[in-house]
Amino acid sequence: MSIKKTTDKVADDIAKMPADAKVAKSNAETEAGDMIEKKATKVATKERQTRKRIPLGTRNILTAPKKPGFVRRFVNDKGDRIQTFKDAGWRAAEMAGQVGDDKAGRATSMGSGATPSVGGGQRAVLMEIPEKYYKEDAKAKQDAIAKVEREIARNKPGQDGLDGQVKIS
Repeated sequence: MSIKKTTDKVADDIAKMPADAKVAKSNAETEAGDMIEKKATKVATKERQTRKRIPLGTRNILTAPKKPGFVRRFVNDKGDRIQTFKDAGWRAAEMAGQVGDDKAGRATSMGSGATPSVGGGQRAVLMEIPEKYYKEDAKAKQDAIAKVEREIARNKPGQDGLDGQVKIS
């Protein structure tokens, strides 16, 4: 039997039904739809209760466990940044496990625990340096800043000939 004939037969059968049967059939369909909707709502509610909701913008993929005696940071694998850090004494961190917050559906590759994706097809590398060297570098940076600040304080306004007024008439 063709689809058209089957459809026509069902339509004829419905037309021949008594009004009470049509109402009963309609009520049964409504009740079935309500039951399906309630079941779906119950499943969705249970899913929400078992999985913790994480608000947008609060997930931090760039976190890693601390290592005593070392300072760690993520460096974007772009251009020669990784080599620049290696030249300064940093090394890629050896890690077992996952870095960052859990993220359902995150694509990962084997052995990439310390190189999370940071978006735009770019990855970051977890690098570390002994704390002793980190403190030496930080002190050198601070000394350079202090030198510039002393120069600014030494040159009082008007001493360098760059002080004055502009009047618009």
